[in-house]
Amino acid sequence: MGSRKKIFENSMFQRLVVFVALSMLLLFLLFLRLFQIQILNRNKYIEQAKRQYLYEAELKSQRGIIYDRNMEPLAVSRNAISVGVDVTKVINPDSVAEILSQYLAENQQSIKAKFKRANSFVWVKRRIDDRAASFLDTLSIPGVRKIKESIRFYPRNNLAAHLVGFTDIDQKGLSGIELSQDENLTGNNGLALYKRDAYGFKMIDVEHPVKRPQKGQDVVLTINNTFQWIVEDELKYAIKKYQADAAVVIVADPRNGEILSLGVSPDYDLNQAGEYPADWRRNRAITDVYEPGSTFKSIIMAAILEEGLMKPDDIVFCENGRYQIYDREVKDATPYQWLSLQKVLKKSSNIGMAKITKDLDKRIVYKYLRAFGFGLESGIDLPGEASGEYKHYIEWSQYSTIAMSIGYEISVSPVQMVMAYAAIANGGLLLKPKIILTEQERQRGGAKPEIIRRVIAPTTAKTLTGMLEEVVYDGTGKRAFINGLRIAGKTGTAMKYDPAKKSYSEDSFVSSFIGFFPAEAPQYLIYVMIDNPRIDHLGGKVAAPTFKRILQRILKYVDIQPEFNRQLVEGSVRQFPVVPDLTNKRIDVARAIARHLGFELLIEDEGDFVLSQKLVVESGQPTKQKLILKLGRINSSTAAYVAVPDIVGMDLRSAVSKLAQYQLRAYIHGSGRVIAQNPKPGTKMRAGARCVIECNPVTEVSGI
Repeated sequence: MGSRKKIFENSMFQRLVVFVALSMLLLFLLFLRLFQIQILNRNKYIEQAKRQYLYEAELKSQRGIIYDRNMEPLAVSRNAISVGVDVTKVINPDSVAEILSQYLAENQQSIKAKFKRANSFVWVKRRIDDRAASFLDTLSIPGVRKIKESIRFYPRNNLAAHLVGFTDIDQKGLSGIELSQDENLTGNNGLALYKRDAYGFKMIDVEHPVKRPQKGQDVVLTINNTFQWIVEDELKYAIKKYQADAAVVIVADPRNGEILSLGVSPDYDLNQAGEYPADWRRNRAITDVYEPGSTFKSIIMAAILEEGLMKPDDIVFCENGRYQIYDREVKDATPYQWLSLQKVLKKSSNIGMAKITKDLDKRIVYKYLRAFGFGLESGIDLPGEASGEYKHYIEWSQYSTIAMSIGYEISVSPVQMVMAYAAIANGGLLLKPKIILTEQERQRGGAKPEIIRRVIAPTTAKTLTGMLEEVVYDGTGKRAFINGLRIAGKTGTAMKYDPAKKSYSEDSFVSSFIGFFPAEAPQYLIYVMIDNPRIDHLGGKVAAPTFKRILQRILKYVDIQPEFNRQLVEGSVRQFPVVPDLTNKRIDVARAIARHLGFELLIEDEGDFVLSQKLVVESGQPTKQKLILKLGRINSSTAAYVAVPDIVGMDLRSAVSKLAQYQLRAYIHGSGRVIAQNPKPGTKMRAGARCVIECNPVTEVSGI
């Protein structure tokens, strides 16, 4: 018995020791765990606790407004209501989906599918209408959240759609200015911290102040909403009238490169952009390229004049309408024989251009293509600009210079053509196109020109401008002519290349016209391109009338009066009445010029054009002069050649009057007595041509 008792006692003691040891071990492990939690991992659990009771909310910034130059809004942000669901708090998903489908006009199964895919929060419908929002106010469904958010709204709908562009549902820019200026328009989001109680309700955390969102920057465009509306209205009319596929119009200020209007048709409603075909949303003014046709003749002509290779009065034989060169045949729509360089441009003679350029150095042509900005991006602040394309001159064939002189073997964008002609209009400077105004520029009333390079000399630009005036006056661009306004411009008609047939189509064309005005001091440049017109296709019959309609409507909103010879009248010879050359001009234009310069007219015979004129000076009153005008119709026989008179040694007034008697116009360099003239006396020139009188700084006596 004693031994059994002793064994039992030892066993109990051992158990007690084991129990105590295990208890001590557990206490030690518990202490270690507490030490780990409270000391070593203290920060970790503090942050975890914060995440459970603190709620971080991003405060969205308001997107900047896009204005036109007159501060009329084109894109704004406004509040809207959206509905989302926190699926972790939804008790009966099927019931909630059924209720929301009724109020939001959404498919019930679609809502259920969204619930199943979501881990926590999911959008059910963005931008609900006011009626649905008021219905939801009457409900109290756990997990359903009605959220106020900012949306993009375009108050002018379709106006300047391709220029302004649009955003996605989260206000991220997708096209146009909305995309190119997205970073500036977006601004900086703010931040707020909230505490949540056990029921999930938010309370502002005063220990963590709100970081306020910063509104995005506003963007002011160079466009004029009135001009834009006129342009888009005329685009729609042109497409309907000529049954065309598409059209582009750009209005620019050649003095500083501002884009005053950029219209593309077909257009689309910016508030419903996703419902339109992608092809309609494409900004053809900068993303599309085409072979320009005869509008490109002015660019090659600028190179020829600048290099001094030919003069406007040099003549070429135009082969009576057909010219075989190399393995090609060049044709003119109207057969011509001898044409001056000026008439080649005026009549848009393909054969004349071919003759002029067939031996032209390829390097010279290439040099001016680059100088005018072709094959290079213009730098306009819009996404997706195409640079155009042409081969390096090393790869050109012997026909390439001819092809380019009539607008083929080169692809250009509308904005490139606008800036190239702006260089002609502003005296020879290639500018960067401006589409955005800074605050300083807006206060000043316009952008400062950003000069890329000088392309041609001012004298070359002036000469070419005069040649382009003739195009509009009674050349291929005469349907753009407006009485009393001096317009310089050029028509273009280009056959479109058919990739399927690997040849140029006889049925598909690009018709264009580009012009600037007033020619004596250009303020506006208008480019019109009509793609694939089916009712007529010539640029002079399709694009030129569209140019004229746009210009006539714009003139109602701008202060431009006829300025026939203001530079002369206010210049060094203002004390003398200058005799205008009215020959070959329409009688209504002749009357306006004479009235402006103070001449009394005596009319002989009948007709629409002035065939000849005679100056009559009253005895003892040299400043009181009359002009006798003989009227008739102009034809090839009346537009004869005349011999240049000798005017060296004459005073300026006498020299100008002498030239006028010979039906010649004048470029005046300076004032005083004439020390030199070009061409030389006796040279045969077409009536109406210009003679250079050498003096000093250039003052053009144009229109006389």
